[in-house]
Amino acid sequence: MEFSYINAAIAGLVYSVAAIFAKRALAEGAGTLRLSFVINLVFVPVFAIILLRHEGAIPWEQWLYPALTGSLFFLGQVFTFAAIRVGDVSLQTPMMGTKAVFVVIIAVFLGTEEVGLTMILAAVISMLAVALLGFSGIQGHKVSLTLGLALLSALFFAGSDTMFGAYGRDFGVPMFLFVAICVNALLSFALIPFFNGGMREISRAAWPWMLLAAVLMAGQALLLNFTLASYQNVAAINVLYTTRGLWSVLLGLVVVGAAVKLSIADRRIFKLRLAGALMMCAAIGILFYPQSS
Repeated sequence: MEFSYINAAIAGLVYSVAAIFAKRALAEGAGTLRLSFVINLVFVPVFAIILLRHEGAIPWEQWLYPALTGSLFFLGQVFTFAAIRVGDVSLQTPMMGTKAVFVVIIAVFLGTEEVGLTMILAAVISMLAVALLGFSGIQGHKVSLTLGLALLSALFFAGSDTMFGAYGRDFGVPMFLFVAICVNALLSFALIPFFNGGMREISRAAWPWMLLAAVLMAGQALLLNFTLASYQNVAAINVLYTTRGLWSVLLGLVVVGAAVKLSIADRRIFKLRLAGALMMCAAIGILFYPQSS
């Protein structure tokens, strides 16, 4: 198995844990935009570690590529935490699996990566899994809003992933990643006027969860994007990354089930979501099949 696939799977698991911590921080009054702001700032020192690996000259004439990548990443972050705030993680995270589909569409449109029939089939199955998640028996404005925000987040992240994979290596992977994440952090200051209260108003109970979520989010983002820029098989990596949907459902079941006794309706919802997440994992099996045959 390629290291790129292992890295993607690990990043998916870490993301699911980070999303649960982020949800807890929001429940403690962190605030969606304030949480996004803190996490984006923590990204900078974490991503700075990779500069130790940089070698060679930096083609600054291509600065627009990492800048655009950072901007897309910023938009993906904002919509991610908005979706987490509105809905629950076991719905939002599997919905992010649509990023694998968006990546294939963008790759085909831009011609940045060769995408075969197997990859397209894997991406389509991921989309069908998302449909199962979306029609899991839950109705209401919050569900629709969560799905919409998660889809927008997936679209912007698909754009940034494609940029990482297409232009990261030529620019120099470490510096490309660092410049992109610095742009993401700088754009985050534009969120300050929209905060629902100042940073000092964040409760003490929220800070530990915010920092845990920030470090884990930064770590998995570094691992994922370094893998994307280094190996460049963006579509395959994203299909593997959809395992975070399965982890989010399982972890959500453990956390919620430990807190309260699930009703029959809740159990049905979790079963449907688990089926959708497993269908996403089936896409991974299809991805690996040609290599094992």
